[in-house]
Amino acid sequence: MNISVDGVDFSKHIESISWSGDENQLARKVTISYLYAPDSKTIHNVAAGKGGRLIMTESGRIWFDGIIVTEERSESGITMQNMAYDYAWYLRSKAMGVYKGSPGTVAAMVCGENGIPCGSIYDPGGEVEIISTGEKSISQVVKEAYEGADAHIYMEGTSLCIEKYGAVLAGIVTGDDYVTDGSYKSSIENMVNKVVLLDAADQPVGEVSNGMEQYGTIRDAYKISGSELDPLAEAEKLLKGIEESGKIVVKGYPDFQTGKAVIVEKVNSKIRGRFVIISDSHTIRDAEHTATLGLRFDTVA
Repeated sequence: MNISVDGVDFSKHIESISWSGDENQLARKVTISYLYAPDSKTIHNVAAGKGGRLIMTESGRIWFDGIIVTEERSESGITMQNMAYDYAWYLRSKAMGVYKGSPGTVAAMVCGENGIPCGSIYDPGGEVEIISTGEKSISQVVKEAYEGADAHIYMEGTSLCIEKYGAVLAGIVTGDDYVTDGSYKSSIENMVNKVVLLDAADQPVGEVSNGMEQYGTIRDAYKISGSELDPLAEAEKLLKGIEESGKIVVKGYPDFQTGKAVIVEKVNSKIRGRFVIISDSHTIRDAEHTATLGLRFDTVA
């Protein structure tokens, strides 16, 4: 990986690079550690500062483009550490307006209002209306517009892009020589297997179930508002069954990123099939690149 900050090449002084993303963290993050001795004539004496633009490339492709937000250095050492977020960091800005239309239209409206260019935008259609008087951030408006659409919001440079989770296949990992470790978890800890529908007087008028009575009963309630088109469908959204999750450690490849899909064909493992990547953590040190990928076990449409 090649690292530059405001056009200055830091690559040959880098000791390590950590690069990560997560479905619960909108902005991707990069942390670099490099040699730095400000008074030395033989050791790298240039530091990256807060607000600097950090770009990470490999083979001519930009893999990260963002803003340095922290600088950290021990007085007794000769190492500087900087942490940068991509341009999704700016989506924390508050939005003020009424945004109405399809989810894609709403995303374009709130971005245009705040000077944020848009790239490829997945739009599931339909119409939503989001109102913010300054209490919602740009990212909250976009997420609310896409609620239920399983949309991955990310940045390509300074442009906001949206795609359906798992729509893009990042790659295939096969065998124990490529997948160096893995873990699998199956849980009913958050199970809800019955939901009672309540009318305006809080009286039961119906019930939905996911048929998991063999584990006992965990019940929830859904109060009918009268404005929903299908109360049964809304109640079914509260049902929760068996949750499966897993992680794999693989030889690093930059395209293994949150929001994309990966096919795993590891020998002697329950983790086999096509999965959505919901978290990724890459470490590059001494020319060795490893990645830990959190996987969602839902079927990719």
